[in-house]
Amino acid sequence: MAACMAAAAMVQPLRAEGLEGRFEIRSADLELKDGVYHLNARLDLPISDAVRRGLAQGVPLSLELDLVIKRVRQLLPNSSVAELTQRYHLQYNAVSARYILRNDNSGQQESLGTINEAIEHLSEVHSLPALDKALIARDRRYEANVRAKIDFGTVPFTMRLLMFWVSDWHRESDWYAWTFQP
Repeated sequence: MAACMAAAAMVQPLRAEGLEGRFEIRSADLELKDGVYHLNARLDLPISDAVRRGLAQGVPLSLELDLVIKRVRQLLPNSSVAELTQRYHLQYNAVSARYILRNDNSGQQESLGTINEAIEHLSEVHSLPALDKALIARDRRYEANVRAKIDFGTVPFTMRLLMFWVSDWHRESDWYAWTFQP
């Protein structure tokens, strides 16, 4: 029981601020390069001082981007053309004293010196391959939708049982939608 109380006391400072603030996709577009549409997006991440302290102490931050592209049709429901989920993981490495940003889909890692630099890299998506041009008809209209999910403090199952009331650590943005025609 004492261990449970101690764990709850340690969680309270992070719970007070959690992932507060506006969490949204600010802008997004698809850019055609070498026959492939690439996603570019800018996010507003709700990184409070408590979250920054947690990151500096080794608590991981995960970001997931969902992209859905549909063909817009007049009389029938829109048809899905492509769906993509991209996952990123940010964590401080105390041995190297660097923040490691890992693309979970490709395994590619980036080492960043400061927390501000790490958050800036995480909040900007550049040239993420999303859709082959061959899947898109030239004379049709399409709708692209992207949303982000953020998860701060991926902790072991036993700690999650103790922290079931903390919902501030998991957030999901609204869908950001736009239409395009190749």
